[in-house]
Amino acid sequence: MTNQKIDFRVNLPIRHSRQAEIANSCAKRKVVNAGRRGGKTTLAADISVSDYFLDGRTVMYAAPVGKQTDAYWNKCKHYLADGIRRDFIHKDETRRILKLGSAEISCQTAHNADTLRSGNADLLIFDEWAYMDYDAWDKVGSPMLLDNNGDAIFISTPNRRNHHFTMFQRGLSGEGWESFLFPSTENPYLSKEAFGLLISDMTEDSYRQEILAEFLEGTGVVFRNLLACLHAPLDTTPKQHHGHMIVAGVDWAKQQDYTCISIGCVDCKQEVARDRMNQIDYHLQWKFIDNMIREWQVNIALVELNSIGDPGLEALTRAGLPVIGFETTASSKPPLVENMALCFERTEWQFQQDPVWTGELEAYERKVSPITGRSSYSAPEGMHDDTVVARALMLWAVHDAYEDAGAMATDGYQLGGRH
Repeated sequence: MTNQKIDFRVNLPIRHSRQAEIANSCAKRKVVNAGRRGGKTTLAADISVSDYFLDGRTVMYAAPVGKQTDAYWNKCKHYLADGIRRDFIHKDETRRILKLGSAEISCQTAHNADTLRSGNADLLIFDEWAYMDYDAWDKVGSPMLLDNNGDAIFISTPNRRNHHFTMFQRGLSGEGWESFLFPSTENPYLSKEAFGLLISDMTEDSYRQEILAEFLEGTGVVFRNLLACLHAPLDTTPKQHHGHMIVAGVDWAKQQDYTCISIGCVDCKQEVARDRMNQIDYHLQWKFIDNMIREWQVNIALVELNSIGDPGLEALTRAGLPVIGFETTASSKPPLVENMALCFERTEWQFQQDPVWTGELEAYERKVSPITGRSSYSAPEGMHDDTVVARALMLWAVHDAYEDAGAMATDGYQLGGRH
């Protein structure tokens, strides 16, 4: 608690259900993807005052424009007006700092990351995060939380699929992060008249992004038409596909990545099973993959070759499983990815819906070299693409599945990037 008795009235707002859900989350990193006028800045000020400042802790708030910073600052002053008026709380209007004993709230307009450099904080809030420089977190904000093991809230309307989208996908994966979708339509305090004025001059894309808080496709998006291809049943069983041609793709974990397997039925043109794992002993990972291949009676599994994939392939081969290595190179990866992109575009296969797996597809990027003109594909910095590669390998196995099934009886099978 603060080192000074709190003997003043605090004017805190009543949280609606979505605000309460976000505030009550125990995640150290919260990513809030919000529509305009949803109540996100109100929530940021509320959490700052009630959950941190009144508990004797420090808060730093940053937004890219002065108008946003003004809104937060004015809300905090309103909630604490009685304490300010009675001199319990010291207010520095010029520096925009509120102090109560050891507790402090400071807010800044962050035109660039360097303006945020200071001491440490118990809570760091980035408002309209999608419109700020990623360095504000990576190089400045994150180190500020080290001393106090502080928390961070990233809150923003979307800006297509930039670093805010990347953060949102990370929150879906867990690992101490949590993501929340907060469209404007979920604010019960926004009147119909105000809502009507808000959307009156919006285009469809603006409405989807600014109100519904949808991440619209960027210029480098790879996989389109996803929603039409995410209807494979989640409860299918090996018995239902007995006698069908079954293929699989396996991407082994590298350092902090995930080992992923996607299994598909060629006859039904659908993904039938998948798994994603990390921080598990490699021998256990091989055992899990072994069990899935046997359970589904996979005819061919393509396994990516890397530092972990090579021994994994060797282990599965020794176990008598129908596995083939695929070496991912600058020349073999584009056809692999483009084959899956075409599959989505033509709605040729159905895949199982999962927020993490779908998020990796949505975030996947295409970049064109200005020198060679060649395309390269990868996940955005800080994100994973293991589920994408596993699915792409599964689909790549389809083209030669029947031929390869016969060729497995011979040794030295090679084709393109396969070894």
